[in-house]
Amino acid sequence: MSGLQITCINKDHRGLLIRLGGSGWSMTTHEAIVKLISHQLRLNLRAGDQYFDVGVRGEGFAAYLVIEPEGVALHNLTSLPSC
Repeated sequence: MSGLQITCINKDHRGLLIRLGGSGWSMTTHEAIVKLISHQLRLNLRAGDQYFDVGVRGEGFAAYLVIEPEGVALHNLTSLPSC
């Protein structure tokens, strides 16, 4: 299992997360959700001196990425730059 740090995101015109990436990698939100659910991938992000795991909430087409353990939706982040 690999662990990747998210350092950038892209949103659509509605403000919904559509792509995320880091040093040397990038994937769609859908790809990330599928890989997280199937335990093929671990994602995290850094805020200050702390690292937070990224998880999935919801099912099927309603699934979305969240910051664990608080469950804050990842598309609410405004501090990450665009990829």
